[in-house]
Amino acid sequence: MRLRAISLLSLSVALLTGSANAADIMVYFGTHGLTAADVRPGQPVPPTGIYAARFNEETGVLTPLGLSIELGRPTWLVVSPDKPIIYSGNELGNDGKSNGQVLALTPDGDTGKLKILSQIDAKGGGTTHLTFDAPAHTLIAANYGSGQAVSFPVNDDGTIGDAVSVEQHDGSGPNPRQKSPHAHGVTVDPSGQYVLSPDLGADRIFISRIDPATHQLTPAATPYEAVPAGSGPRHLIFSPNGKFAYLNTELTAELRVYAWDATAGKLTSVQTLSTVAKDFYGKKSAGEITLSKDGRFFYVSNRGEDTIAVYSVSAKTGRLTEIQRISSQGDQPWHFTIDPTGKWFLIANEASSSVAVFKRDPKSGKLAPSPSTIDLPKPVFVLFGPQ
Repeated sequence: MRLRAISLLSLSVALLTGSANAADIMVYFGTHGLTAADVRPGQPVPPTGIYAARFNEETGVLTPLGLSIELGRPTWLVVSPDKPIIYSGNELGNDGKSNGQVLALTPDGDTGKLKILSQIDAKGGGTTHLTFDAPAHTLIAANYGSGQAVSFPVNDDGTIGDAVSVEQHDGSGPNPRQKSPHAHGVTVDPSGQYVLSPDLGADRIFISRIDPATHQLTPAATPYEAVPAGSGPRHLIFSPNGKFAYLNTELTAELRVYAWDATAGKLTSVQTLSTVAKDFYGKKSAGEITLSKDGRFFYVSNRGEDTIAVYSVSAKTGRLTEIQRISSQGDQPWHFTIDPTGKWFLIANEASSSVAVFKRDPKSGKLAPSPSTIDLPKPVFVLFGPQ
């Protein structure tokens, strides 16, 4: 799909002078960035990095603030649970020629600008996903290019220490993208005992124990859960009660629901369903998944179909039932998030270089488009900043 030409004016890196009001909160966007082919002839290419905007929680309006910090492929962001710090991965090195990085960034609450607090080698290439284990004071990264889950201690001041544990994945699959392991996500289970890492290349969910005292990762008694060949596991999340885990598979665009036994560290399959419509025959590519805070509704983006699918969740069985399928109002919805009020839903459409704001009904879970949208250079992540 060809990316539309983007006006440089809409991607200005200069901060706007408009003042914030009480209903505004800061939101940050990780990007893939543009190339010369993506902009109008004669215009310079906007820098790759993290961009900021103010979001009004009453109106749903986004006010762009421009570039916060220039970084190479900041594709995943995490907020510290107790400090005004944002952690970012730097997805360089998917070609195996260099390593990615993990960074701690401090935000300016007025301007949205970010400064580097600390920057650490990720011990592998293509750092694509992060999670913060608050009780263990541990940051965990998934290195896509080299197929690893890596743990880092987080110091009392929020800076990142050198990596203490590197879990190397193994395995491959039948798809041309599965010649070697490609860790695509890392998630700490609600009990705080395990880290689960879906691997797109190996068709496995790797399961490791985490030691809160040492930050070390070690293979669990059941070291992985296999999925059907060619599935391409992408991201995994847990239900709020910790009883169920939800996985999306990128290559086959499926959702897989599991019962989770935190005592044994084991997944048991409950349900598998397609995320695309029955009459869709294009390329399948699942993107992001999330649950509402109350655990009643589940959302998944389809980057081939350019849709968001919405499901109700059975609290008893964990099973999903589709209740809505809606256009993402752009091309290739890479990532999305629900705002802190639960009334808004922001979608990063990578291929159309746009962010769309949807209204969300907390009672029904359903989405409706709003007029609010902004242009950004291939956005792939949406993060509400420290509150």
